[in-house]
Amino acid sequence: MCGRSCRCARAILLKGDRVISRRKRTEALVEGDPLLAAKLARMIEEQLRVEVLSAPRQGLVMCEVRDTARCSRFYMGEALMTECRVLVSGPGAGQEAEGLGAVLGVDEGLAYNLAVIDAACALPGSLECRIQLEQYIENAWHSLCEARSAQDAQTLASRVAFDEMGGQDMSVQAVAK
Repeated sequence: MCGRSCRCARAILLKGDRVISRRKRTEALVEGDPLLAAKLARMIEEQLRVEVLSAPRQGLVMCEVRDTARCSRFYMGEALMTECRVLVSGPGAGQEAEGLGAVLGVDEGLAYNLAVIDAACALPGSLECRIQLEQYIENAWHSLCEARSAQDAQTLASRVAFDEMGGQDMSVQAVAK
């Protein structure tokens, strides 16, 4: 647990192992330092065997949106994305996991790196590689939270409170009189 005052999701403890959710891991790698994903993927490739199941390729995904007025969902359109699938094999027999990397836009390198990291984090057992990965990703998540907090503080400093505009009644009824 980080103990910092950020709005990050704390790492949960499962049987003594730290486990960061796939969503938080991906968010930290995509929105954080762009070189971190490449660095972590290279570290995994040095220690484990990586096999590409599906090379990075572009595709379209439907963007689902909720209409709050009608309480219904509809598809606003399509978005371009890049996806990649890999298989990472651990040191022991039967230790392998499949990973998926998907990013909006065209970024084949990032999709591949995310797939390698996803597969390494899904490997069974407590590998030294995975412990290092989770530490790097947790640090990246905290950095992202701190950057977001700084941005929020900057935005809130310029916020206008319209309900405190010198006691003036600017309602529609007052203007119409």
